[in-house]
Amino acid sequence: MRPKLGVPIVLATVVGLALLVPRFGGDYYVHVFALVFTNVILAASLRPSLTCGQLNIGHSAFMSIGAYTSALLAKNLAVPFEISLVCGALLAAAVGLAIGYPSLRLRGVYFAMVTVAFVEVIRLIAQLWVSLTRGMSGLSGIPKPSILVLWKLEHSRLGLIWKSIGLGDNLAQSLGVDIARHKLLAFMLGCFFAGTAGAFYAHFIRFLFPPEFGFLMATNILVYNYVGGRGHFVGPVVGATFLSLLSEPFRGSPYETIFFSIAMLLTILFLPGGLITLPRKLAELRWWRTASSPTPSPAA
Repeated sequence: MRPKLGVPIVLATVVGLALLVPRFGGDYYVHVFALVFTNVILAASLRPSLTCGQLNIGHSAFMSIGAYTSALLAKNLAVPFEISLVCGALLAAAVGLAIGYPSLRLRGVYFAMVTVAFVEVIRLIAQLWVSLTRGMSGLSGIPKPSILVLWKLEHSRLGLIWKSIGLGDNLAQSLGVDIARHKLLAFMLGCFFAGTAGAFYAHFIRFLFPPEFGFLMATNILVYNYVGGRGHFVGPVVGATFLSLLSEPFRGSPYETIFFSIAMLLTILFLPGGLITLPRKLAELRWWRTASSPTPSPAA
């Protein structure tokens, strides 16, 4: 399949499922589709930060902001789904700007520690602000209700700049690239789409619980990217879809964490490039077996 045709086909499949699943599938299949679609958006929206070389483990916090904002606007003020979704995404992006501007000066593990701390801050706010979020009782009664933009960004001039920063920010800076501005832009865009995913999740699942948006969710989003493969935009989509469907029997149990850990370990050991490199690996193995098999000698 040609790369230029692959993404439209994937998007057409997703749109078709979005139209057919609610009409012909039961509530369970709608629930699973909503989870998979949300995880795909989350994994793809983390890619700009990873492309710039920033280890962001705080994505679930921005998902939480988008989810609670959209849910509260729709439930308490009867705001239409489309408007509440955009408001949740914009607030997540604004908070991302406020957090990212000072913290993106840090690198490596120090930046990762800041994002982990931010996850816990947002989780505690959602848990303790009972009058607004209903805390550990959960926010229920949420009214019912794209990643194409991210793909276009990655294949634009801006996407090339992000890749150059990830490969070597000092070299990119020597070529006149404003490192801080482009890293902040990548972080904000990721926060915006994380908020979009959170709003979508809130209106389809219709119940929000603060511990859902903790450290485990943040690390799972990272695992989607590494298991799928960071070398191509389709990688996070493949990783999120593959792991979301396979982990469904373990959802909510301690075995879910074990499953993600094993998947990550096996990927690092056998597929360092992610699942998207599996067809190439199989083709290389088939060629190696063909080349190493003895050829029959002609009869004397």
